[in-house]
Amino acid sequence: MSSETNTIGVLRLSALGDAVLVVPMIQDLINAKVFDEVTWITTGEVYDLIGPIKGCRYIIVEKINSLRSALENWRMLRAESFDKLIVAQASFSAHSISLMISAKSRIGFDQRRGKDLHGLFVNQKIEYRNEHFIEAYTSMAKLAGVSRDSAKPDYSGAFKHLDKDWAQSYRIERRPLVALNPHPSKNERRWICSGYRSLVSSLVQRDCRVLILGGTGAIECKLNQEIFEENSENVINLTGSLSLLQWASLLSEVDLLVAPDTGAIHLANAFDTPVVGLFAVANPYLTGPYQKLEHSINKYPDAMREFGEGNATDFHDRVHDSRAMELIKFNEVWDKVTELLDLLKINER
Repeated sequence: MSSETNTIGVLRLSALGDAVLVVPMIQDLINAKVFDEVTWITTGEVYDLIGPIKGCRYIIVEKINSLRSALENWRMLRAESFDKLIVAQASFSAHSISLMISAKSRIGFDQRRGKDLHGLFVNQKIEYRNEHFIEAYTSMAKLAGVSRDSAKPDYSGAFKHLDKDWAQSYRIERRPLVALNPHPSKNERRWICSGYRSLVSSLVQRDCRVLILGGTGAIECKLNQEIFEENSENVINLTGSLSLLQWASLLSEVDLLVAPDTGAIHLANAFDTPVVGLFAVANPYLTGPYQKLEHSINKYPDAMREFGEGNATDFHDRVHDSRAMELIKFNEVWDKVTELLDLLKINER
């Protein structure tokens, strides 16, 4: 880039849910009109999910897993230069790529949240706060000289590529369309199979159409099939069959999502799709549906007291015990789901 221009880059590769949380920061940087160009350095998967954003240039890189991928990234990035680079990911993979990018100012996390020697790869750090990840990214934008005009995150420039007609084809008139995304990235965050089975059975009795969503992993496919086979009537198991675009399109269309701490929650929340989140392992005020926690189950304080190894009052600590999610009882989940289904019926009148 020319030295006469004022440019900013944002480096965030994964995970998909975390990338969704970065979108409002990207939009803030664009809306502020402070920078001549805003560039997001990320992966092809993130681009496929979020789609083009007007005013944002993408540089698509590979996660470094070989000498070949490292060299390919270096060839792509060696000519890139920014006035400011926001390193919005504290991981060795992101740090390695950041070294290939020239930037005068490198903005990142504070020492508490900066894992994998993050502090060595940035020269400006946000202050430590007990805050949601979206708010942490907002703090990075502020350090770059940009503040948000509204308290609500802005997703208006993203997800313009959704296939809404295709997603609407799963609807049946006057029947609620409910999605379950049962499997998170870590098994310790997964709710019990029997709970999902009871939930699906109850949803079918309420005349809902249920979609079971998930990826291609063997454990995920096995869990979702076990949930599905008990309630195959009025239930569609789409596990392993969806593209990222289709996954996003469905979460923008359904009336309700039930899921543990997983990227589906952030994606649905970006579309204002109501979410019943299931939390025990992580603090939902850190990783839950931002500004919309009223319908989620929060057993994190109980799990921290019973199974945690750290301070039960530490905002960022996590519980690493598979029994934690068993603290969430079916009746609690069903009460939250029923509240939302009742609201849906009122709104349809």
